[in-house]
Amino acid sequence: MSISVMVIDDEWPALDHMKELLLQCEGISSVQTYDNPREALAAASELKPDVLFLDIQMPELSGLTFAEKLLPYSPDTDIVFVTAYRNYAVEAFDLSAMDYLLKPVDPSRLLKTWNKLLSKRLSPAAAGATGTPGKTTSFRLLGDYELTSPQGLVKWRTHKAQELFAYLWIHRQGSVSLILNDVFPQWNYEKGKQYLHTTVYQIRTTLKKAALEDKIELTFGRENYRLESGGIEGDIEKFQDAAALAMQNSSLEDMQQAAALYTGDLLQTLDSLWVYSARDKYRRLYLKLLEQLTLGLVEAARPNEAEDYAVRLTELEPLEESYALRLIAIYYETAKPLRAQRKFTQFSESYIAETGDALPDWFVEEYRRLGR
Repeated sequence: MSISVMVIDDEWPALDHMKELLLQCEGISSVQTYDNPREALAAASELKPDVLFLDIQMPELSGLTFAEKLLPYSPDTDIVFVTAYRNYAVEAFDLSAMDYLLKPVDPSRLLKTWNKLLSKRLSPAAAGATGTPGKTTSFRLLGDYELTSPQGLVKWRTHKAQELFAYLWIHRQGSVSLILNDVFPQWNYEKGKQYLHTTVYQIRTTLKKAALEDKIELTFGRENYRLESGGIEGDIEKFQDAAALAMQNSSLEDMQQAAALYTGDLLQTLDSLWVYSARDKYRRLYLKLLEQLTLGLVEAARPNEAEDYAVRLTELEPLEESYALRLIAIYYETAKPLRAQRKFTQFSESYIAETGDALPDWFVEEYRRLGR
Protein backbone atom coordinates (compact mmCIF):
# COMPACT_ATOMS: atom_id res chain seq x y z
CA MET A 1 0.00 0.00 0.00
CA SER A 2 1.22 3.48 -0.91
CA ILE A 3 -0.24 6.34 1.13
CA SER A 4 0.42 10.03 0.51
CA VAL A 5 0.56 12.25 3.58
CA MET A 6 0.49 16.01 4.04
CA VAL A 7 1.35 17.79 7.29
CA ILE A 8 0.33 21.40 7.91
CA ASP A 9 1.54 23.43 10.88
CA ASP A 10 2.65 27.04 11.21
CA GLU A 11 5.67 25.97 13.34
CA TRP A 12 8.60 24.32 11.56
CA PRO A 13 9.88 22.37 14.61
CA ALA A 14 6.46 20.71 14.87
CA LEU A 15 6.52 19.92 11.13
CA ASP A 16 9.97 18.36 11.30
CA HIS A 17 9.04 16.29 14.35
CA MET A 18 5.85 14.98 12.74
CA LYS A 19 7.60 14.15 9.48
CA GLU A 20 10.30 12.22 11.34
CA LEU A 21 7.68 10.17 13.18
CA LEU A 22 5.58 9.52 10.07
CA LEU A 23 8.53 8.24 8.02
CA GLN A 24 8.75 5.39 10.51
CA CYS A 25 5.16 4.33 9.81
CA GLU A 26 4.19 1.56 7.44
CA GLY A 27 2.95 2.20 3.90
CA ILE A 28 3.78 5.90 3.47
CA SER A 29 4.90 6.90 -0.02
CA SER A 30 5.53 10.58 0.66
CA VAL A 31 5.25 13.23 3.40
CA GLN A 32 4.79 16.82 2.29
CA THR A 33 4.99 19.64 4.82
CA TYR A 34 3.58 23.18 4.71
CA ASP A 35 3.82 26.04 7.18
CA ASN A 36 1.49 28.32 5.18
CA PRO A 37 -2.13 27.10 5.42
CA ARG A 38 -3.32 28.99 2.32
CA GLU A 39 -0.57 27.52 0.16
CA ALA A 40 -1.29 24.14 1.68
CA LEU A 41 -4.99 24.42 0.86
CA ALA A 42 -4.25 25.08 -2.80
CA ALA A 43 -1.82 22.14 -2.90
CA ALA A 44 -4.15 19.76 -1.06
CA SER A 45 -7.09 20.67 -3.33
CA GLU A 46 -4.98 19.70 -6.34
CA LEU A 47 -2.97 16.75 -5.00
CA LYS A 48 -5.74 15.24 -2.85
CA PRO A 49 -3.52 13.51 -0.27
CA ASP A 50 -4.73 10.31 1.34
CA VAL A 51 -4.11 11.59 4.87
CA LEU A 52 -3.81 15.10 6.27
CA PHE A 53 -2.30 15.96 9.67
CA LEU A 54 -3.66 19.40 10.41
CA ASP A 55 -2.79 21.84 13.18
CA ILE A 56 -5.97 23.27 14.64
CA GLN A 57 -4.70 26.73 15.58
CA MET A 58 -2.92 28.62 12.81
CA PRO A 59 -2.94 32.31 11.88
CA GLU A 60 -5.04 33.40 8.88
CA LEU A 61 -6.75 30.03 8.50
CA SER A 62 -7.67 27.66 11.34
CA GLY A 63 -7.48 23.92 10.90
CA LEU A 64 -11.25 23.58 11.20
CA THR A 65 -11.85 26.14 8.47
CA PHE A 66 -9.14 24.50 6.37
CA ALA A 67 -10.89 21.14 6.59
CA GLU A 68 -14.23 22.76 5.76
CA LYS A 69 -12.81 24.35 2.60
CA LEU A 70 -10.91 21.24 1.50
CA LEU A 71 -13.72 18.70 1.82
CA PRO A 72 -15.58 19.59 -1.43
CA TYR A 73 -12.34 19.17 -3.43
CA SER A 74 -10.93 16.12 -1.68
CA PRO A 75 -13.72 14.23 0.10
CA ASP A 76 -11.67 11.02 0.41
CA THR A 77 -8.87 12.63 2.41
CA ASP A 78 -8.72 11.40 6.01
CA ILE A 79 -7.99 14.26 8.39
CA VAL A 80 -6.24 13.98 11.74
CA PHE A 81 -6.32 17.17 13.78
CA VAL A 82 -3.35 18.17 15.93
CA THR A 83 -3.61 20.55 18.89
CA ALA A 84 -1.73 21.68 21.97
CA TYR A 85 -4.90 22.18 24.01
CA ARG A 86 -6.51 19.13 25.60
CA ASN A 87 -9.71 20.92 26.63
CA TYR A 88 -10.21 22.24 23.14
CA ALA A 89 -9.69 18.76 21.76
CA VAL A 90 -12.37 17.31 24.02
CA GLU A 91 -14.87 19.91 22.80
CA ALA A 92 -14.07 20.06 19.11
CA PHE A 93 -12.53 16.78 18.08
CA ASP A 94 -15.36 14.63 19.21
CA LEU A 95 -16.74 15.89 15.89
CA SER A 96 -13.63 15.15 13.82
CA ALA A 97 -13.65 12.90 10.79
CA MET A 98 -10.87 10.52 11.85
CA ASP A 99 -8.86 11.29 14.98
CA TYR A 100 -6.87 13.92 16.86
CA LEU A 101 -3.43 14.13 18.43
CA LEU A 102 -2.15 16.27 21.27
CA LYS A 103 1.14 18.15 21.05
CA PRO A 104 3.85 17.17 21.63
CA VAL A 105 2.85 14.13 19.58
CA ASP A 106 3.60 10.87 21.34
CA PRO A 107 5.02 8.19 18.98
CA SER A 108 2.87 5.42 20.47
CA ARG A 109 -0.27 7.56 20.14
CA LEU A 110 0.60 8.35 16.52
CA LEU A 111 1.11 4.64 15.83
CA LYS A 112 -2.36 3.90 17.21
CA THR A 113 -3.85 6.53 14.89
CA TRP A 114 -1.88 5.25 11.94
CA ASN A 115 -2.99 1.65 12.51
CA LYS A 116 -6.58 2.87 12.54
CA LEU A 117 -6.01 4.60 9.20
CA LEU A 118 -4.36 1.51 7.74
CA SER A 119 -7.21 -0.70 8.89
CA LYS A 120 -9.71 1.57 7.20
CA ARG A 121 -7.78 1.76 3.93
CA LEU A 122 -6.93 -1.93 3.76
CA SER A 123 -10.62 -2.88 3.76
CA PRO A 124 -12.47 -0.29 1.66
CA ALA A 125 -15.01 -2.88 0.56
CA ALA A 126 -16.05 -3.49 4.14
CA ALA A 127 -17.64 -0.07 4.42
CA GLY A 128 -19.70 -0.58 1.30
CA ALA A 129 -20.65 -4.13 2.24
CA THR A 130 -22.83 -2.97 5.08
CA GLY A 131 -25.58 -1.78 2.79
CA THR A 132 -29.02 -3.29 3.10
CA PRO A 133 -30.57 -4.28 -0.25
CA GLY A 134 -33.92 -2.71 -0.94
CA LYS A 135 -33.49 0.23 1.44
CA THR A 136 -34.64 3.56 0.09
CA THR A 137 -33.66 7.03 1.18
CA SER A 138 -36.11 8.71 3.54
CA PHE A 139 -36.07 11.32 6.26
CA ARG A 140 -38.39 11.18 9.25
CA LEU A 141 -38.83 14.15 11.58
CA LEU A 142 -42.37 13.62 12.86
CA GLY A 143 -42.10 11.74 16.12
CA ASP A 144 -38.74 10.02 15.93
CA TYR A 145 -35.74 11.41 14.05
CA GLU A 146 -34.53 8.97 11.43
CA LEU A 147 -32.51 9.37 8.22
CA THR A 148 -32.30 6.21 6.15
CA SER A 149 -30.00 5.68 3.17
CA PRO A 150 -29.70 2.73 0.78
CA GLN A 151 -27.13 1.40 3.25
CA GLY A 152 -29.54 1.53 6.17
CA LEU A 153 -30.10 3.80 9.15
CA VAL A 154 -27.67 6.75 9.22
CA LYS A 155 -25.78 7.02 12.50
CA TRP A 156 -24.65 10.45 13.65
CA ARG A 157 -21.43 11.00 15.58
CA THR A 158 -23.02 13.64 17.84
CA HIS A 159 -26.44 14.98 18.76
CA LYS A 160 -25.38 18.46 17.62
CA ALA A 161 -24.62 17.26 14.08
CA GLN A 162 -27.98 15.51 14.02
CA GLU A 163 -29.74 18.65 15.25
CA LEU A 164 -27.99 20.97 12.80
CA PHE A 165 -28.89 18.71 9.87
CA ALA A 166 -32.54 18.74 10.95
CA TYR A 167 -32.42 22.54 11.29
CA LEU A 168 -31.00 22.97 7.79
CA TRP A 169 -33.47 20.46 6.34
CA ILE A 170 -36.42 22.36 7.80
CA HIS A 171 -35.17 25.87 6.97
CA ARG A 172 -33.11 24.93 3.88
CA GLN A 173 -30.73 27.81 4.52
CA GLY A 174 -29.44 30.11 7.21
CA SER A 175 -26.75 32.69 7.83
CA VAL A 176 -23.90 31.86 10.17
CA SER A 177 -25.13 34.41 12.71
CA LEU A 178 -28.70 33.06 12.62
CA ILE A 179 -27.60 29.44 12.97
CA LEU A 180 -25.31 30.34 15.87
CA ASN A 181 -28.17 32.12 17.61
CA ASP A 182 -30.58 29.22 17.10
CA VAL A 183 -28.46 26.07 17.34
CA PHE A 184 -25.32 27.17 19.25
CA PRO A 185 -26.63 29.87 21.62
CA GLN A 186 -24.29 28.91 24.45
CA TRP A 187 -21.11 29.77 22.50
CA ASN A 188 -19.49 33.14 21.86
CA TYR A 189 -19.34 34.11 18.19
CA GLU A 190 -15.78 33.11 17.29
CA LYS A 191 -15.74 29.81 19.14
CA GLY A 192 -19.30 29.06 18.02
CA LYS A 193 -18.37 29.70 14.40
CA GLN A 194 -15.53 27.18 14.58
CA TYR A 195 -17.84 24.68 16.27
CA LEU A 196 -20.44 25.28 13.52
CA HIS A 197 -17.94 24.69 10.71
CA THR A 198 -16.69 21.54 12.43
CA THR A 199 -20.24 20.25 12.80
CA VAL A 200 -20.96 20.93 9.12
CA TYR A 201 -17.79 19.05 8.26
CA GLN A 202 -19.04 16.11 10.31
CA ILE A 203 -22.44 16.23 8.55
CA ARG A 204 -20.77 16.08 5.15
CA THR A 205 -18.59 13.19 6.26
CA THR A 206 -21.65 11.32 7.57
CA LEU A 207 -23.56 11.90 4.32
CA LYS A 208 -20.59 10.67 2.31
CA LYS A 209 -20.31 7.49 4.36
CA ALA A 210 -24.04 6.94 3.85
CA ALA A 211 -23.65 7.40 0.06
CA LEU A 212 -25.93 10.44 0.15
CA GLU A 213 -23.50 13.13 -1.00
CA ASP A 214 -25.04 13.06 -4.49
CA LYS A 215 -28.59 13.45 -3.15
CA ILE A 216 -28.05 15.98 -0.37
CA GLU A 217 -25.80 18.96 -1.00
CA LEU A 218 -24.70 21.32 1.76
CA THR A 219 -23.03 24.45 0.38
CA PHE A 220 -21.50 27.55 1.94
CA GLY A 221 -21.16 31.02 0.46
CA ARG A 222 -21.34 34.62 1.65
CA GLU A 223 -21.60 33.53 5.27
CA ASN A 224 -24.70 31.48 4.45
CA TYR A 225 -25.31 27.72 4.51
CA ARG A 226 -27.76 26.20 2.05
CA LEU A 227 -29.07 22.63 1.93
CA GLU A 228 -30.52 21.15 -1.26
CA SER A 229 -31.85 17.65 -1.78
CA GLY A 230 -32.73 15.79 -4.93
CA GLY A 231 -35.11 12.86 -5.07
CA ILE A 232 -35.67 12.82 -1.30
CA GLU A 233 -38.97 13.80 0.25
CA GLY A 234 -39.11 13.93 4.02
CA ASP A 235 -42.16 12.98 6.05
CA ILE A 236 -42.96 16.63 6.90
CA GLU A 237 -43.18 17.50 3.20
CA LYS A 238 -45.34 14.46 2.49
CA PHE A 239 -47.71 15.29 5.35
CA GLN A 240 -47.96 18.97 4.49
CA ASP A 241 -48.72 18.36 0.81
CA ALA A 242 -51.19 15.55 1.51
CA ALA A 243 -53.06 17.52 4.20
CA ALA A 244 -53.34 20.68 2.08
CA LEU A 245 -54.64 18.79 -0.96
CA ALA A 246 -57.09 16.65 1.04
CA MET A 247 -58.62 19.65 2.82
CA GLN A 248 -58.85 21.58 -0.43
CA ASN A 249 -60.73 18.71 -2.09
CA SER A 250 -62.79 17.96 1.07
CA SER A 251 -62.07 14.27 0.56
CA LEU A 252 -62.66 12.32 3.77
CA GLU A 253 -60.62 9.34 2.62
CA ASP A 254 -57.70 11.55 1.58
CA MET A 255 -57.89 13.40 4.88
CA GLN A 256 -57.76 10.09 6.77
CA GLN A 257 -54.68 9.07 4.78
CA ALA A 258 -53.04 12.43 5.44
CA ALA A 259 -53.78 12.18 9.16
CA ALA A 260 -52.06 8.80 9.25
CA LEU A 261 -48.85 10.46 8.04
CA TYR A 262 -48.62 12.54 11.21
CA THR A 263 -46.79 10.10 13.46
CA GLY A 264 -45.96 12.57 16.24
CA ASP A 265 -44.93 16.16 16.86
CA LEU A 266 -41.93 17.47 14.97
CA LEU A 267 -38.68 16.40 16.66
CA GLN A 268 -40.67 15.65 19.78
CA THR A 269 -37.63 14.66 21.87
CA LEU A 270 -35.62 17.79 21.00
CA ASP A 271 -35.86 20.61 23.54
CA SER A 272 -34.03 23.42 21.69
CA LEU A 273 -35.86 26.75 21.50
CA TRP A 274 -35.67 27.04 17.69
CA VAL A 275 -37.75 23.92 17.16
CA TYR A 276 -40.86 25.20 18.95
CA SER A 277 -42.06 27.50 16.15
CA ALA A 278 -41.48 24.83 13.49
CA ARG A 279 -43.16 22.20 15.65
CA ASP A 280 -46.17 24.47 16.19
CA LYS A 281 -46.54 25.01 12.45
CA TYR A 282 -47.07 21.32 11.67
CA ARG A 283 -49.07 20.71 14.82
CA ARG A 284 -51.54 23.48 13.89
CA LEU A 285 -51.90 22.02 10.41
CA TYR A 286 -52.63 18.61 11.95
CA LEU A 287 -55.24 20.12 14.29
CA LYS A 288 -56.91 21.87 11.39
CA LEU A 289 -56.95 18.62 9.43
CA LEU A 290 -58.49 16.71 12.34
CA GLU A 291 -61.13 19.41 12.87
CA GLN A 292 -62.25 19.29 9.25
CA LEU A 293 -62.10 15.50 9.16
CA THR A 294 -64.12 15.07 12.36
CA LEU A 295 -66.80 17.49 11.23
CA GLY A 296 -66.93 15.88 7.79
CA LEU A 297 -67.38 12.39 9.20
CA VAL A 298 -70.18 13.57 11.51
CA GLU A 299 -71.97 15.26 8.59
CA ALA A 300 -71.53 12.07 6.55
CA ALA A 301 -73.29 10.10 9.29
CA ARG A 302 -70.09 8.28 10.25
CA PRO A 303 -69.88 9.22 13.95
CA ASN A 304 -68.06 6.08 15.03
CA GLU A 305 -65.15 6.99 12.79
CA ALA A 306 -65.37 10.63 13.86
CA GLU A 307 -64.97 9.57 17.49
CA ASP A 308 -61.38 8.42 16.98
CA TYR A 309 -60.31 11.77 15.56
CA ALA A 310 -62.29 13.74 18.15
CA VAL A 311 -60.42 11.84 20.87
CA ARG A 312 -57.10 12.78 19.25
CA LEU A 313 -58.09 16.44 19.29
CA THR A 314 -58.84 16.38 23.00
CA GLU A 315 -55.56 14.59 23.69
CA LEU A 316 -53.60 17.20 21.75
CA GLU A 317 -55.45 20.17 23.26
CA PRO A 318 -57.00 18.95 26.54
CA LEU A 319 -58.25 22.41 27.59
CA GLU A 320 -59.90 23.40 24.29
CA GLU A 321 -63.62 23.73 25.03
CA SER A 322 -64.80 23.19 21.46
CA TYR A 323 -62.91 19.89 21.16
CA ALA A 324 -64.34 18.59 24.43
CA LEU A 325 -67.89 19.52 23.43
CA ARG A 326 -67.52 17.91 20.03
CA LEU A 327 -66.41 14.64 21.58
CA ILE A 328 -69.25 14.78 24.12
CA ALA A 329 -71.74 15.37 21.28
CA ILE A 330 -70.38 12.33 19.41
CA TYR A 331 -70.66 10.18 22.53
CA TYR A 332 -74.33 11.12 22.88
CA GLU A 333 -74.96 10.51 19.17
CA THR A 334 -73.44 7.04 19.38
CA ALA A 335 -75.46 6.18 22.50
CA LYS A 336 -72.59 6.41 24.98
CA PRO A 337 -74.00 8.73 27.65
CA LEU A 338 -71.73 7.44 30.41
CA ARG A 339 -68.66 8.31 28.37
CA ALA A 340 -70.10 11.76 27.68
CA GLN A 341 -70.68 12.35 31.40
CA ARG A 342 -67.23 11.03 32.28
CA LYS A 343 -65.63 13.31 29.67
CA PHE A 344 -67.47 16.32 31.08
CA THR A 345 -66.27 15.51 34.60
CA GLN A 346 -62.67 14.98 33.49
CA PHE A 347 -62.65 18.19 31.47
CA SER A 348 -64.16 20.17 34.34
CA GLU A 349 -61.54 18.91 36.80
CA SER A 350 -58.65 19.62 34.42
CA TYR A 351 -60.01 23.06 33.56
CA ILE A 352 -60.35 24.09 37.20
CA ALA A 353 -56.92 22.68 38.11
CA GLU A 354 -55.18 24.53 35.26
CA THR A 355 -57.02 27.85 35.22
CA GLY A 356 -58.30 28.14 38.77
CA ASP A 357 -61.71 29.13 37.39
CA ALA A 358 -64.99 27.27 37.05
CA LEU A 359 -66.24 26.20 33.64
CA PRO A 360 -67.79 29.02 31.59
CA ASP A 361 -71.59 29.16 31.82
CA TRP A 362 -71.97 28.77 28.07
CA PHE A 363 -70.00 25.51 28.16
CA VAL A 364 -72.17 24.05 30.94
CA GLU A 365 -75.34 25.12 29.15
CA GLU A 366 -74.21 23.53 25.89
CA TYR A 367 -73.33 20.32 27.69
CA ARG A 368 -76.81 20.18 29.27
CA ARG A 369 -78.41 20.81 25.89
CA LEU A 370 -76.49 17.93 24.33
CA GLY A 371 -77.61 15.56 27.09
CA ARG A 372 -81.31 16.23 26.76
